[in-house]
Amino acid sequence: MIQLELPPKPEALNDVLIEELTEQYKKEGTAVWKKDFLVDAVSEIAFGKCCYSECRLGEEGKYVELDHFYPKKYFPDRVVEWGNLVPSNKKCNTTKGDHNPEIEPIINPFESPKPHLYIANYRFYPKTEIGRATIETVALNDRQHFLNKRSAIGNKVSEILNDIYDEINDNGAVLINAPYRKRKLIRNLKSLMDEAGRKNIYSATISTVILTDEYYPKIEQFFIENNLWDDEFVGLKDELIFCSLLK
Repeated sequence: MIQLELPPKPEALNDVLIEELTEQYKKEGTAVWKKDFLVDAVSEIAFGKCCYSECRLGEEGKYVELDHFYPKKYFPDRVVEWGNLVPSNKKCNTTKGDHNPEIEPIINPFESPKPHLYIANYRFYPKTEIGRATIETVALNDRQHFLNKRSAIGNKVSEILNDIYDEINDNGAVLINAPYRKRKLIRNLKSLMDEAGRKNIYSATISTVILTDEYYPKIEQFFIENNLWDDEFVGLKDELIFCSLLK
């Protein structure tokens, strides 16, 4: 889970349409939010991911569902409110159900989860009661749907970091004087760090794994000491810090 930025609402979702759809829902109870343009716009908010679990929507049976953060059962006037609709997979949406965040607060996807959550061993842990409620309400640690996938990705990230460190430790001096091997080393690390960016799946997990890995500080130090740490690396590191959930 990472903090999302709410973009301007779609032009088609004007005040007149909002009023019409809201009244239609109140009278008929129909799924007025399932407009193609609205589904597409909401999906883009989280870069095609579930705003809670960060799994890729549209893959592995994880279809796009529009979750009402403030549930329509209790807040019918917010049924198509821009900012109340967030992209979710079925597991998170079903588990959350009609949870009322005004009674038991959970993390709003447009707020930072950092004060409330941290990741360790691919699991989410609470820092606060809001964090605990969020983990339970949207099933963030469900093994079948999310934890096994995060574990597999995290283990792969650790293996890559281990390989990069071994290459540096065994052949550091040679690498610096071998342009092709040096470029390959730079490319491999940048590619890995880029995978932790907010547009990619499980970015909170990947960024946390990188920043807490025992080899990462040594790798970064080697790059800095050998003048390989350029502005692109600086941007990638900033993205790691933004997405990570550290204890």
